Amino acid sequence: MPDLIKKYDYPVETHKILAKDGFVLTAHRIPKQGGQPVLMVHGLFDSSSAYAILGPKKSLSFLLSDLGYDVWMLNTRGNRYSRKHKRFHRYQPQFWDFSFHELGIYDIPAAIDYVLGRSKDFQQVHYIGHSQGTTSFFVMGSERPSYMKKVKLMTALAPVAYFDFIENPIALTFAKYVPTLAKLAKTFGIHELPPENEVWRKLVYQICSFAFRNTCIYFMFEIMGIDYQQFNSSLTPLFLGHTPAGSSVKSIEHYAQQIHSGGFYKFNYNNIWENRRRHGSDIPTQYNVASVDCKVALYYGKNDRLTSVKDVQRLRDALPNVVHENLLESERFNHINFIWGNDVKTMLYDEVIEVMQKVDSGEL
Repeated sequence: MPDLIKKYDYPVETHKILAKDGFVLTAHRIPKQGGQPVLMVHGLFDSSSAYAILGPKKSLSFLLSDLGYDVWMLNTRGNRYSRKHKRFHRYQPQFWDFSFHELGIYDIPAAIDYVLGRSKDFQQVHYIGHSQGTTSFFVMGSERPSYMKKVKLMTALAPVAYFDFIENPIALTFAKYVPTLAKLAKTFGIHELPPENEVWRKLVYQICSFAFRNTCIYFMFEIMGIDYQQFNSSLTPLFLGHTPAGSSVKSIEHYAQQIHSGGFYKFNYNNIWENRRRHGSDIPTQYNVASVDCKVALYYGKNDRLTSVKDVQRLRDALPNVVHENLLESERFNHINFIWGNDVKTMLYDEVIEVMQKVDSGEL
C-alpha cells in the first residue's frame, strides 16, 4: 500500500495504533499539514488499498488529499497490515476472537484518538466507511456514544446493519450453513478466512487473474450485484494483489446471524452462560443505532446484493441525524462500485466531497 501511494508521487506515512485490547493496527496516511483529518475504514476482507487502488484521478483518498484534507486509511484487525497483538500470536485462536463488534468498540475509537492526537488544530474527524466500515461505526455509536462528538460527519458508503430484505441467493444459502461450517473450521484450527499466506495468495491470483478470470468475476457479481459496465476486468490482477486481505471466521458468522434476525444484534454464542459472560444477558441484545447522533450521510445502490434499499431506509429512519441521503440513480450500481467503479468519481465521489465541504463550511 505505501508503494502504491508513492507510485503516484504522494507522500505516505505508516502509523502503528495500539487498541485497548492489545491489537496493533496499521494506518496509512497521506499527510497534509494543517488539513482537516479524514479517517477512512474499509470493508470486510479489504484493506486501506480500497481507497487508493484506482489511482489519483478516481480514488477518494487522492481526491481528498488534493483538496487539502489530511487522509488516514485504517486497516482493521486481522487483515494483512494489522496482524499483531501484544499477547496473542496469529496462530492462536484468541487472536481471531473478533467480529465487527470489536472493530467498533476498540479499533475505530483507538484510531480516532490517535488521529486527533496528531491533528492538534481539530477536535473532530470526518469519517468515511464502506460496508463493514459502516457496520463497525454503528457499533461504536451504540456502545461508545461519547465518540460521536469527535465525528464531524459520518459518510456511509453501502451502509450495512439490517438484513431482513436481502435477496442474495448465495448469501442466504451460505448464511444457512455458516454455523455448521464455522464450527467445523474451528475444529480443524481454522479461525482466519481466507488464509493469509503466500501459497493461498498465489493460488487465488493465478486462478482468478488468468485461468478462470471470467468465472471469478461472475461469482463476485452474483454476490455483489451484476454490473460489467462499471468493472474494468483488465484491472483484476491489480485488485487481486490487494484483496482479499483476510479477516476472522467469526466475522462471517456474526454477519450471517443478522440475516432475517429482525434486527441488528450482538454476537450470539448459542450458550446462555457465554452470552451472560460476554453480554450480561441470556440472549444478545440489539445495538442502539439511535445513539449514533453525529451527522450522517448515506449513499446506497439499487443493485447492491449485500444491503437492500429497504434495509438502508430502515436504518435511515432509526438514525437521529441523517443530513444527506442518496439512493444512486444508476439501476446497476452495486456493492463494489463504491470503491472499484469505473465512473465512481462522477457518479459518487464528487457528491461525497461536496457534502463534506458543506459540513466544513457550516452550510449543512
